[in-house]
Amino acid sequence: MNKNYDINFFELIKTYLCEYLPLIRRRSSSTVKTSRESINIFIAYQEEVKHKTIYDISFNSITAAEITAFGEWLLNEKYRKTSTVNLRISRLKTFARYIAENCSADRISQFMKVAEVNKYSDIKGKLPNSLSIEQIKLLFSMPNKANKIEFRDYCLITLMYDSACRDEEIRNLKLGDLTLAKDRNFIRVLGKGSKSRLATVTNEEAGVLEQYIGIFHIDKNPNNYLFYVSTRPGKQKMSNDNTLRIQKKYSDRAKLIDSNFPHSYNHLMRHSRSQQLYDANMPLPTLSDILGHSNINTTRIYASASMNKKRDAINKAMCGKKKVLDVEKIKFNLDKDTIKKLYGLK
Repeated sequence: MNKNYDINFFELIKTYLCEYLPLIRRRSSSTVKTSRESINIFIAYQEEVKHKTIYDISFNSITAAEITAFGEWLLNEKYRKTSTVNLRISRLKTFARYIAENCSADRISQFMKVAEVNKYSDIKGKLPNSLSIEQIKLLFSMPNKANKIEFRDYCLITLMYDSACRDEEIRNLKLGDLTLAKDRNFIRVLGKGSKSRLATVTNEEAGVLEQYIGIFHIDKNPNNYLFYVSTRPGKQKMSNDNTLRIQKKYSDRAKLIDSNFPHSYNHLMRHSRSQQLYDANMPLPTLSDILGHSNINTTRIYASASMNKKRDAINKAMCGKKKVLDVEKIKFNLDKDTIKKLYGLK
């Protein structure tokens, strides 16, 4: 059976990787390598997220919206470092500029817009997705509390939300850092810059923690980590990967019920709680103190979040209204690996 693929698009990739970068621009082998990797990873993103095959990928795939979504996927789904995401985006932006120099006039605008995509260092202050009250309730209903491990997970994510603490601050907690008394519940956390502060806990969460301690801390040793993994030397501190995996596990379950449920990421609970507290008219200085921000300007991001959400909703509604003409497809009997080898992607 013949399969279609955009030969013009892949011919341009080949020229870019095999001639333009190494021979005309005299870029290093490292630059050529990371450029090839970035295009391959973008193709993998199209396959995994957009459910496309290599035969569907064409000039129409290289848009500002797609490159931005690709960066979010690397950051929030693949847990890549910001510097790595910025490198991948930078390589694709350079490729898009090359396409703009070698395409028809009606396509130049499309590819030049890709070159305007911000690096993540440029949008550091942008508020990531947060959960609504309804989504928080949905997430908390996902663990099976009759299962011991899932009850532990439930206690972890509810405390992350209730206290609005950073992921690392929760992982650093030891049993002796908790004070649970009616209307006087708090945890002592070690924040950024080794600054200690007290984070309040609601009576409801205190009740959950008391049940958790009765199951997981029978010996009541104050020096044990509150949330731990059991290894031969004893109870060890959870890693960042542990908490990310736990959050992703229940977020993925929630997505089966709510397709708009945001991707899980490191501070999802913290951002969600913070945004909800601000929306409930908590003064910025108070919120800043609760979050352990050394500069109130860091907290101001929540003040502008509502306007940003409105702007994003408008942009989303308009996205894709203008369609670009399809490039003519040519039929060949080539599989995915052969196409990549032919056009310098392997």
